[in-house]
Amino acid sequence: MTPKLIALDMDNTLLKSDRTLSHKNATILKKLHDDNHHIVLTTGRPFPNVQPFLTQLDLSKNDDYVILFNGGVVKNISTNETLLNKRFMLSDMSEIFNLIHNLKLPIDIVCPEIVYSIADFGQSNYVNLIGKLLHYQQVSITDLPTTLTFNKFVVCETEDKLNYLENILNHTPVLTKNISFTRSRRTLLEFVPTNVSKGAALKVLLKKLSLTSKDLIVFGDEANDLSMFKLATVSVAMANAIPLIKSAATDITSSNEEDGVATFLSSYFNL
Repeated sequence: MTPKLIALDMDNTLLKSDRTLSHKNATILKKLHDDNHHIVLTTGRPFPNVQPFLTQLDLSKNDDYVILFNGGVVKNISTNETLLNKRFMLSDMSEIFNLIHNLKLPIDIVCPEIVYSIADFGQSNYVNLIGKLLHYQQVSITDLPTTLTFNKFVVCETEDKLNYLENILNHTPVLTKNISFTRSRRTLLEFVPTNVSKGAALKVLLKKLSLTSKDLIVFGDEANDLSMFKLATVSVAMANAIPLIKSAATDITSSNEEDGVATFLSSYFNL
């Protein structure tokens, strides 16, 4: 069989709700990796929040890659070669930051090794949502240099408040001409540079590995997974996925709490 690239969203897809990787999912993925299939964690997380799972899956070959920041970074795990690294500059964010500040919503600026939680914008729940593997620092926006570059920023709030913010942004394109935004959870709205997506990152990686979309299998549950569902020949929605993702999928598996990734792959590859 031609090697497949298996791209996996992490939170609420590969991982359980307690942010752990089950023995069953890990065992199946390691078996497929040993059979020369490409296992690619495809996530909004920065590298420190992914590294423990790469270790758990023994992903350390010279052709092992990870996709971070919702497609903003494509990185070789073994060599640290970067195929893609899209970033914002703080000086370009004043208009959209002012809007979010006026709505009294919190902002977290996510860099590769640190998250700056902007104290001026109110208390954020982001650290509790994704865990504490990354260093967090609460700062005033004026404490940061305008030359600061970063891969994404996020607004972590109630679903209703994020719906309201999204509605404003969708009707004010001048604010988002250089920005893409998507939900990675119902309570988390993520902002990345324009044209950044998991699907766009996978196109770069497929080309690097001399594969095509016919060789691609993807798993996901949220709106930020839609771009890779549109790209892949086989797209698998979790039972806990939002309706948008289920309607875009070629297949639906059991939930993340029921090892849906392992269930589908065991059947697909006759393991």
